[in-house]
Amino acid sequence: MSTNHPEIPQSAYDEGLFIQPIAPIGNSLVGSFFVGVIPLVVVLILLGVFRLPAHFSSLCGLIVSIFIAIFGWHMPAQQAFQSIGNGIVFANWPIMWIVINAMFVYNMAVRSGVFDIFRRWIVTNTPPDMRVLLLVIGYAFGALLEGVAGFGTPGAICSALMVSLGFDKVKALTYTLIFDTTPVAFGALGIPVTTLANLTGLPVMSLSAMMGRQLPFVSVFLPLYAVTFFAGFRAGLLECWPAAVVAGVAFAGVQAIFANWVGPELPDLIAGLCSLISLIVFLRFWKPPYREEYACTYTPTKQHEDEEAKPVEKSDSASGTREATDEKAEVGYLDDNGPGGSTANDSSSVNSKKGGAADSDVPDPEAITPISEIAKPTLYESILAWSPWVFIVVIVIIWSFVHVPKYGAVKVEWPQLHERVWLTLYGTKYKAIWNFEPLATGTAILVSNVPFTCLVLFNGSSPRIIPRALKDTILQLWIPVLTVSFIMALAYLYNFSGIVYTIGMTLASVGNAFPFLSAWLGWVACFLSGSDTSANSLFGNLQVVAARQIGLSAVLMASTNSSGAVTAKMISPQTLSTGVSTIQMQGREGYIFRKTVLHSIFMCSIMGAIACIQQFGTPGIIPPGDEVLPPIQ
Repeated sequence: MSTNHPEIPQSAYDEGLFIQPIAPIGNSLVGSFFVGVIPLVVVLILLGVFRLPAHFSSLCGLIVSIFIAIFGWHMPAQQAFQSIGNGIVFANWPIMWIVINAMFVYNMAVRSGVFDIFRRWIVTNTPPDMRVLLLVIGYAFGALLEGVAGFGTPGAICSALMVSLGFDKVKALTYTLIFDTTPVAFGALGIPVTTLANLTGLPVMSLSAMMGRQLPFVSVFLPLYAVTFFAGFRAGLLECWPAAVVAGVAFAGVQAIFANWVGPELPDLIAGLCSLISLIVFLRFWKPPYREEYACTYTPTKQHEDEEAKPVEKSDSASGTREATDEKAEVGYLDDNGPGGSTANDSSSVNSKKGGAADSDVPDPEAITPISEIAKPTLYESILAWSPWVFIVVIVIIWSFVHVPKYGAVKVEWPQLHERVWLTLYGTKYKAIWNFEPLATGTAILVSNVPFTCLVLFNGSSPRIIPRALKDTILQLWIPVLTVSFIMALAYLYNFSGIVYTIGMTLASVGNAFPFLSAWLGWVACFLSGSDTSANSLFGNLQVVAARQIGLSAVLMASTNSSGAVTAKMISPQTLSTGVSTIQMQGREGYIFRKTVLHSIFMCSIMGAIACIQQFGTPGIIPPGDEVLPPIQ
């Protein structure tokens, strides 16, 4: 295979730069490729086959990659460990800074009792059917969270919400992760797209439009796909297709419109909001046939102090829920014709087989209360219930559009790395700059917690919930912090050593099959980093270089990198580790990995097939943009 790349100038040797080799193993690109993927295979096998915890699997992959980078790619040890340090710092700021503050808001809602009101609002304003709640919470609400925060927070918050309504833990997280795919490309207010545009030099609107002509094809079918796997052909597809179609069409339509004609900042945020509103309105007039095995349960959050539950108790209308705040309440439909609560024994047998809770979570028969006895939140309680999410959405949007993060930002040139590595594939020095932004998105989420905290304190909560919520957050996230640090260290070492470019160059050498493999390049990068933004940083330029050499559309290939990357989000150690943090499944990330990996492979293949069809079958669908690039030398 060809290893053509820009000529290495003599000055690179004179300055003593580390020159990234493309084919260091026996001067063979294929041989180097197979050695280079060993760390990835190690992580995949430890997670998927041996079901080891994500942090241990990531650490093992990092250790293997250190030996390969130093002894295989001949990277100086000092620079290898500097790149690891760079990755660890980036993992914690800005990535985990966002996750920590989002989870802090979530824990404040739980400790204050607001989360109980929010769940009460959900089960009293929608049919309390797990098949429906899967779409409302996992798909629509999850997309809304991804639109403003991202980085695994939808998995952690939505899965916890679903488990508290009777879902099996594994199924709750699995389907939340499956849904958290197509919203990722425009997540965190379009940062992945704008990053890709800055790196490649392609017009941001061209990239946004191209993704808006790929992802909606999957978005529209994703609810049908998930509900069919969740409940089966009859109970899922045949009985729930109207709600799935409403959710999918509302999200995909708005995503396509905003991505093509507005820009990359709002497609997922507005699409998620429209999908959520459309679903809730539709469910006022329609509900699926009642099935006892999918009736949800209302599990009040455990309160540690009486004063912490005051937001729930403050209104007289909430008095109807007091019996339900000590034990679980089995939930039926809110009409006179629908059955009430089922028996505990029935619930035990059907829920363990279907989408319900495990046997150990079955409520005491004496505690079973029909949903008609659960008071519907008042207008004041409803505002309180939605307040944390509304504060986050509004403040993050204002924060981003006013460009607050640029104030106080510092560009740190990483020692021993910045312009000390020759990026052979692109013929330039590697710029290793860490952008430290004290006022990054994570800080915006922290600021949004201030008015929410004031609101719950005004409502009667004890100030003691603040340190307790912070303690909860630390206990939940210390392992995810380790996992993300290890996997980002691995990604940065892969990047600076040149291993990742060897892998990319090999896949780019397949000629006209490249559009299909283009999605897999993004898949590999997102699995490594857990971030579509990082995936675009890793392979965005490679996609453009390969496309121009082969004679393909650079806009399409760069966009496919991002579209393919989102399908690996559900199996990335970073996402898995964050997702299990709120449902007491720490250390069982490998089990979730096995549940999601086939879905990930299938969806990435679909993205690759879409790219092939668009390149060779319907090239007119590709927006202009390649013409802005300089001519090939």
